[in-house]
Formats: sequence, C-alpha cells, structure tokens
Amino acid sequence: MNYLGVDFGTSNCVACAHDSHGEIQFVPLENGQIILPTVLFVPRVLDNSRDIDETELEKRVQQSIAEEKRRFNLDQLELESILVNFDANHKPRALALANKSNRIEQLQPLTTATLSNIAQDTQGLDEQNLSLYEKELDAFHQEKNQYREKQLQFIRPLATESSIRNSVIASMQRELSEEAEAKYWNQTFFSALNSNTAYLFGQEAIHAYAEDPLGGFYLRSPKTFLGADLKKEYQEFFIKIIASILTHIKKQSETFFSREFKGIVLGRPINYHGTRGEVGNEQALELMRSASVLSGFEDIHFYFEPQAAALTLQDHAEPQQNILIIDIGGGTTDCSMLNIDAKHQKREVLANVGARIGGTDFDQSIAWSALMPSFGKGTFLKNNLPVPVQPFLDAISTRDLPAQIKFRQSNYEITNLIKDAQQPELLKRLLITQELQLQHKLLIESERLKIGISNQKSFTNDLSFIEPGFKVSTEHPHFLGYLARPIKQIVDVVLESILIAKVQPDVVYLTGGMSQSKELIDELRKLPLFVDKRIIKMESMASVGKGLGIAAREMSNPTKVKRSPKKRL
Repeated sequence: MNYLGVDFGTSNCVACAHDSHGEIQFVPLENGQIILPTVLFVPRVLDNSRDIDETELEKRVQQSIAEEKRRFNLDQLELESILVNFDANHKPRALALANKSNRIEQLQPLTTATLSNIAQDTQGLDEQNLSLYEKELDAFHQEKNQYREKQLQFIRPLATESSIRNSVIASMQRELSEEAEAKYWNQTFFSALNSNTAYLFGQEAIHAYAEDPLGGFYLRSPKTFLGADLKKEYQEFFIKIIASILTHIKKQSETFFSREFKGIVLGRPINYHGTRGEVGNEQALELMRSASVLSGFEDIHFYFEPQAAALTLQDHAEPQQNILIIDIGGGTTDCSMLNIDAKHQKREVLANVGARIGGTDFDQSIAWSALMPSFGKGTFLKNNLPVPVQPFLDAISTRDLPAQIKFRQSNYEITNLIKDAQQPELLKRLLITQELQLQHKLLIESERLKIGISNQKSFTNDLSFIEPGFKVSTEHPHFLGYLARPIKQIVDVVLESILIAKVQPDVVYLTGGMSQSKELIDELRKLPLFVDKRIIKMESMASVGKGLGIAAREMSNPTKVKRSPKKRL
C-alpha cells in the first residue's frame, strides 16, 4: 500500500511522498505551489431567477479588471518601498562592491561611473577587510531575499478574468434578488454550507473573500475547531470540509506521482486547539479519521508533528544526543525532547508537551494592541465610562464561531455606542468593519505587521479598505510589548518540556511558521538553559511535512524500514 504524508496545518497544508528513486518530493497542491492555505469561503446561496444585463456585466468586468491591475501595481510599488527601507537599515555601510569582476557583475551593471565608484570606495581596503565585507554583503543579500519572499506572501496575485467575471456576476445576481434579500442575509455559515456544494478553499477562497467579503462566509483554520465542543451536526460539517480538502490533496498527489495512495500519515499536534483536554483531542482525531476515510484513504496513521520534524535530522544527528524540537505552528506550540542514538538507530521520547498557542494567537494579540485602538478600543463614552471591549474582542476572534456570529449581529450595539462615544469617528471604523465583514482583512494586516516589523524600526499598515487614507504605524519597541504575553506562554511550554524530560537538550531545533520570529528567538536565547546551546532553525514550512513523507515512505516499503514507524494512535 502506498502512503502519503500530509501536514494538515492550522494555516497551511503540504503533502509529500517518495518518488521512484526513494527521494522525498513535495506535491504542487495549487497553481504549482506546494503550500495550500487552510482557509475556507462558503458563498451565500444566490437567487438566480432573474437574468442580468450583459452590457452592464461587460462594463463592470472591465472596470474590475482595471481596478485589479491598479491594486496589483500599487502592491508592487509598496514592496519596492519596503525593500528600499530594508536596504537603508541593513545594507553594509561600504558600497556593495568588490574588486573581482564576477562579483561586480552580480551586484550592478559595469559602467564608467560604476568603475570609478569601485576604485574610489575600495581604495585602501586590504584583502582581509575586502573579504570580510564580501561575506557581510553575501549575508545581507541572503537575508534580503528571505525578507522579500516573506513580503511576497502578502501580495495577492492578479485575479484571473474568469474569477473577476464570476465575482461580478455574483454581485449582480445579488443586486437583482431583491425579493430573496431577507433569505439571503439571514443565512449562517452552516446553513450556507448545507445548501452549497461549491465552497472554496486555498487561494480561491482568499480571492473570493478579497473580492466580495459580503458574498459568503470566510473561515480561517478549520483545524482549530476540531477539538471544540461541537454539536454532532456541526461535526459532520467539518468532516465534509476537511474531506473536500483531503480529496483535493489526494488527487493532486496521485497525478503528481502517477500512483494511487490508499494510506495517509497525518501530522497532529500534541494537543489540539480548544479547552477540552484529551476529550477534545480524541474528537479531533476521530473527525480527521472520518474525513480521511470519506476522501478515499483506507489506512490512517497520526504522527506527532515535532517528532515528524525530527525524522528529517536522521542523517545529521550526533552519535548520541538529547534534542529538543520546538514546533510553533499557526494554532499550537508543541515540544518533544528526544534522545537519539544514531549508532544503534534508536530514538527515545523523553517528553511531549503541547499548548494551544501559536501564530494566529500572535496575530490576534497584535490586532488587539496595535490596530483596535484606532477603532475605538480604550476610549470613553460621554458619561466617562469606558467603551465596552466585547465588540472589539469579537471582531478579532476569527477562530471563534460564536464570537463571529455575535459580531455579525452587533450592528445595533455599535451604532448606539457611536451615539454615546466621546470619539465617535473611531468607532465608525468598527461599524464599517462589521457592515462589510472586513475583520479577516484586519487579521491579515496583523500578520503582515508581525512579519514586516521584525527587520524595521517601524511598520505602517495601509487600512484604506476601511477608510480612505487610513494608516496605522507601529514602532518596534511598542511591538515587543504586544508580543509579551504569547511569547511568555511559549517559553513556559518549552520550560515544562525540559522539566518533564529531566534532561537538558544538547541542541534545540525550531520549526513552524512562528519559528522565524526574531523577537521570539531572542527571548529563547535569554533563557539560562539555552545560553550555551545551539538553536537551529529548520525549514519553517516544510520540516514537519517532509518528516511525514519519510514516515510514509517507511510504511510504504516495510521491508526496507530501518526504524519502526510510530504506532497508530
């Protein structure tokens, strides 16, 4: 039986297996990309009983195409501006030059002026200083390329004419369905899901929400709901959602490898997101099993995510050592302490500790502290009482379905608060967010701030989708304060894992999306236990998936397995 390794993450999915040469390969899951965003968009059910005006349709389509191009060009210009700031803050002070022709050609075109500058700026540099400078410059370019790749994640690709046309058609159909308006707006996430088989996931879901936030229901991170206290009927909905995503992954993988996959190795956190402990974990695992069976898999195995990441180290481990794997994902932080005996091909698990804190909690904390004050949080009513915080908390709690339902129904409450507020202009922004359902865009901006400010003294979020010219700037010292609570929670998990293991790690490995956070790494390095320890960053988005692929390879070829795979949970 062939097995497929799948990291069904809070923020993204990846899948991989071995090719005909036994090498682990990642599957292109969407538009040639190996990463599939774990987001869902369920369109509202539209009344298509009336025909639309074809002339008006073409007019709107052309206008939307022009606006999409303008948006994309502005994003590109903003990226260039960000990179210019990056250069100013990080580029080595000496000109990025070397007196070797091949280095010059890599850095800039050879012109008379360039050669003159080279001669002038490298004069007096001895070979040792020049060599040191070249190393600094190489490191700078490597860091800049990584930073640019991170920023590119926030530039939404140009929407296709087909997707724009579909969005315009949906908008026009909604406008024409006046007699069905009440039914249309009274839909809920689950009623729309029950009536609609055309829900979207991945980049398609992101595009649909960006183009028409009111046209449906946007759900970030279905994985975070699996351990929650869900009614049986809601559990069936989530099985249906996850099965659709897994079916897509299965089909893409079978096409890529030209073979059928009947077995699946799924990554799992030590504790799923939620407050129900082991009961929630068992429910989440059962939902994932049911979805896997529904999508066509016959044999389902689970593998703790940090231990999966550790499999990628099997060719690099010392003869015997204790390693600590810290996997900080979108919704959870998991730590596994392992004793690896490479000589005897043994690994012993000394501790597994997991907490329901991850990158999305960082995003929420940042949105709360950096963005919500500009929407009225922390201001006062005319009677000098503080404005209630619940509407702001509901707005940013995008992984909490009850909170999102409350926020969708909070128009009357926010409108009354505006009447009684000392600074009504701020609360009007919250009202616009509620009316247009833009809270998910705010969380995306929060994530953008989290990544962008790590290499800058300040960062500015453009929130003109709320109000023309509306921008919020954040200084790095303030930003550190916004992260204090989630960082402390992660540090506590790390310390607990060491306490349970009763040994100190010889080396520490970081993986997961948040493992790239400079602020988090700086705090970990301050721990007395880590002062003299190596802290190594693994592939943040790929190490768990690759480890699951290795486990899948071993299960697919049991006669060649050198190490027994993890038992089924």
